[in-house]
Amino acid sequence: MTVDAHTPLKRLTLPRYTRKDLWIFAGVVPLIVLVYNTLIFGNRFFTEGKVFLWASLSTFLILGSFWFIFTWIAVTLRNRFPKDGDLMKRMLISIFLFIIINALIVTILFWGYDYFHFLNYELNQVRYQWTLLSAAIFNVFVTILHEGVDSFDKWKKTMLETQQLKKEYMQSRLLGLKSQMNPHFLFNSLNSLSSLISEDTATAEKFLDEMSKVYRYLLRSDDRLVTLGTEVQFLHSYYYLLKVRYGDGINLSLQIKEEQFDLLMPPLTLQLLVENTFTANTMSKDSPLNITISSLGDQWLQIQHNLQPKIRIGMQESEPAGLDNIINKYRLLCRQTVTIRQTEKQRIIHIPLIEQEETIVS
Repeated sequence: MTVDAHTPLKRLTLPRYTRKDLWIFAGVVPLIVLVYNTLIFGNRFFTEGKVFLWASLSTFLILGSFWFIFTWIAVTLRNRFPKDGDLMKRMLISIFLFIIINALIVTILFWGYDYFHFLNYELNQVRYQWTLLSAAIFNVFVTILHEGVDSFDKWKKTMLETQQLKKEYMQSRLLGLKSQMNPHFLFNSLNSLSSLISEDTATAEKFLDEMSKVYRYLLRSDDRLVTLGTEVQFLHSYYYLLKVRYGDGINLSLQIKEEQFDLLMPPLTLQLLVENTFTANTMSKDSPLNITISSLGDQWLQIQHNLQPKIRIGMQESEPAGLDNIINKYRLLCRQTVTIRQTEKQRIIHIPLIEQEETIVS
């Protein structure tokens, strides 16, 4: 069989239960070797150098080989019973299987040494029974140690993700406030309001009311998750301001199933997506920017718009900060991926809707 030099070879990956497996192995296995051989050979293990050397080496190699089998069993059971509520079931099954395998190892050591007269060993039934008991105790101890280390790693990872999520929410709020409260936006909004006051008092009142709703929502959006219905209600007010300002240059169509309104999403998600769209594209009455937000299945939304990118001389094109923020938040909240598909004429973004029990942060 020939192997292409350009074909990557798959690396052999050994099973690993925690990131501290090597340290646990280095701390536990030598201790087990010491206890087993003390029970097998008695004082000879410490007084005869040959017995100490070869007995330690042979026992270490046998236990080291079986260690990977133990780890594979533990990883398989964790994948089979991954929930925190399955911890006791997982531990009991692990301990039961480990005791059986360790009993086999102890039997191999005692009866094998006796059969081959290894280091002039003769079988001692009492020491054999004590070694079986010691093996069972070690099994319980190592299983609890592994689960403890694994739980600590999960807790630490959750804490790091929680801190990152808080940072993402703060960044999201800052992005929303920055886009709405910068002097340019505020000037244009007030300018539109000023024109409406002299031209259409009723529309001016409506504009001022929607503008106050936008700012009120931005200033109080401390929740980590809001319902889709709440976000859509805010988007109506936000779009009204854009529509008054850009007129027929921008169109927003909402085609969302009503039964999805109780599902959750990070606040300001739709606002940031719409904002990124109109700030990155040109719009006019003759070439309007058309944005459609529609349901995609039961727990997904699709945001679709035509592409009319602004010409930015000397600037490298990159994803807007708001979109990157949304992607990171969804990755942390529900392990879902925000997908982006783009052609020459349109961009399509798929974002998931979240059920309460899916979130990793309360």
